[in-house]
Amino acid sequence: MELRVHLKVCEGCGCLWYRAQTQDSVYCRGCEDRLKEFPSPESRKRRGRPVRRPLDHVWAVVEAMGGAE
Repeated sequence: MELRVHLKVCEGCGCLWYRAQTQDSVYCRGCEDRLKEFPSPESRKRRGRPVRRPLDHVWAVVEAMGGAE
């Protein structure tokens, strides 16, 4: 049985490790275990400004109440 490996540098801690050629990870096992505790990017709350309500909806409410004076 033949196993092909690459010598890689971990992007988390900088250590050298062997990665199987079929594996896609960029972190060593120690860093992968530590990073599992963090939330995935998809599950995090979206950052930035909250979505603004469109003005046409606001004006429709004003008109329904009797209009702006």
